[in-house]
Amino acid sequence: MIDITLTYLRDLLNQHLKNNFALTENKVVLSNLVENDGSSSRDVEDKVVLFLIQLDEETSLKNSTGRGGMTGGAFAERNPPLFLNLHIFFCTNFKGQNYVEGLNYLSAIIRYFQQNRILVPSASLGFSKSIEKLSFELCKLDYDQMSNIWSSIGAKLLPSVMYKVGIVVMDDSPIKKVTPAISGTDENVTN
Repeated sequence: MIDITLTYLRDLLNQHLKNNFALTENKVVLSNLVENDGSSSRDVEDKVVLFLIQLDEETSLKNSTGRGGMTGGAFAERNPPLFLNLHIFFCTNFKGQNYVEGLNYLSAIIRYFQQNRILVPSASLGFSKSIEKLSFELCKLDYDQMSNIWSSIGAKLLPSVMYKVGIVVMDDSPIKKVTPAISGTDENVTN
């Protein structure tokens, strides 16, 4: 689910940049900025790099019961759905004379998410039917938070933006138990 979501965003933004800047090559890559051994990742120069920073559960939506009505008045019991937040980073890795070009692409991405705060992906695009929609919220980071993130990544500070992507997951877990509907009462009950 996470890989499909991030790949979908990469492809969507590449098409957006191609349409707006008459590009023939992809400018957004889904990749680590720095490899685990500390070396630079390949194929990220002169690109907008998209990567996952953090994954957490949306606890404000956690209180769902997992019970739902079925046809005939019965109730189905399932595990409650899982609502996730992906914290993703877009950073521009453009050097020298291409630095301004990278800022232009980053601005276009910010404008895109400002205009499209909620996306409803189509199942025909390889998306799981369980993902109903994606919501985007720009995250404000202070200098200390930015410093901590870039130190953790192991890279130098680059122009970047972080978004919280909320994934609304439809409940497609298997039914654990079915409680039949009450069809009537027996009036002849004695003590």
